[in-house]
Amino acid sequence: MSTIHMPQVKNPFHPGEILEEEFLLPKGISQSELARALGTTHAVINEICRGKRGISAAMALKLAKHFKMSPEFWMNLQMTWDLWKEWEKQKKKVS
Repeated sequence: MSTIHMPQVKNPFHPGEILEEEFLLPKGISQSELARALGTTHAVINEICRGKRGISAAMALKLAKHFKMSPEFWMNLQMTWDLWKEWEKQKKKVS
């Protein structure tokens, strides 16, 4: 059986933290303003920013369109976060 090696990433940032710190705050956009622009609720954006909700493919498309960037950026952040969380969970099972 082969061993899977996870890259030496120490607790990657949740996509919501990137959204808040790198997009909303520098641009002076509130969570409510973003929610209105994306056609969603403040609660959804707040949960994403607090790391309580992930970035879905649909949300990645909305964010990409709003910030004029690729949806893959958001999906890659989410995938990295999900893999790291699962890796940590699996490590605890083996320990």
